[in-house]
Amino acid sequence: MLQLPEKLTALKPYDPITGSYTVRLDANESYFDLPLVLKAKIADRIEEIDFNRYPDPLAAPAIEAFASYYNVPVDCVTAGNGSDELISILTSCFLQAGSKIVTLSHDFSMYRFYASLYEVETITVQKNDHLQIDVDTLIAACQNADAVIFSNPCNPTSLGLPRNEIKRLLDAVSCLVILDEAYMDFWDQSVMDWVNAYDHLIILRTCSKAVGLAAARMGFAVTNPRMTGLLRAAKSPYNCDAISQTIAATVLNEKELLQHCRDEIIVQTQRLYTAISALVKRYPALLETVYAPRTNFVFIKTAYAQEIHQALLEQGIAVRCFPNGLRICCGTRREHTLLLNALENILQPKD
Repeated sequence: MLQLPEKLTALKPYDPITGSYTVRLDANESYFDLPLVLKAKIADRIEEIDFNRYPDPLAAPAIEAFASYYNVPVDCVTAGNGSDELISILTSCFLQAGSKIVTLSHDFSMYRFYASLYEVETITVQKNDHLQIDVDTLIAACQNADAVIFSNPCNPTSLGLPRNEIKRLLDAVSCLVILDEAYMDFWDQSVMDWVNAYDHLIILRTCSKAVGLAAARMGFAVTNPRMTGLLRAAKSPYNCDAISQTIAATVLNEKELLQHCRDEIIVQTQRLYTAISALVKRYPALLETVYAPRTNFVFIKTAYAQEIHQALLEQGIAVRCFPNGLRICCGTRREHTLLLNALENILQPKD
């Protein structure tokens, strides 16, 4: 039998929750679909695509729309086939086999996945008992590392480091600092405006959350022009297809719509947090705490995550389960009502 590397043969395909569920609050998507009038505008622009030609290798219209929406220079932006592709490029090209990258626990699992795939050694820093990052501990871990990567605000805890703490990290380390700001649309502590002030800072952004384009697979890296040039050189020439580019460019130019959806998601997430906080107070033996969110989801710390998760699935409600907690994405009011009623039923003592 052909012998293949263990780093490949030991892998299992990504296994999202499949099946038909009444309520899907497991993937941190936006609950806003695009308005029909905007879908029609996108359809008109897709009809103009020459499908026999390769797409724009730089995704210029999408980058220009992104740069305008977030007020960053165009020459600081690289488009990727989702943030995952950009994480893969940074791990495989800006590091090499034997390099060391610092990650955190809890955090997005794909950071460690790509590191292992490209034979980069991972140094994992544990968060404190309140799931917060100790910046001094993180700085110490970075002294002998080539890079550090983490999500801010964090997936899955919904917590975040404010700008002053990020500045302390940037000033104290010389390694590459990759900040995944996938959920920063829901908070006001982005450091995207600092990319020209720090030559070792790279920011990742996605269209899958606040922008509501999880189906289109578009992500962006923001860094200084030199690093941007290297990223553009390292990526595949035609990494973003013409349809996704067209969709992203069209939607990112709808500034008022995007800001309205973002604001509504923030309001609904806070309502969800308030309702779950009440459940935590009523059932402290089962739910330890729920963290104030800086994202479009809430994280409940509980030793009974597996049991509650399974009980919710049986009632047609999908959330994300972790060994010590549940991550619940913000949804519509109806979805919240169904979720909260189900949780109440599950948590109530049985005779």
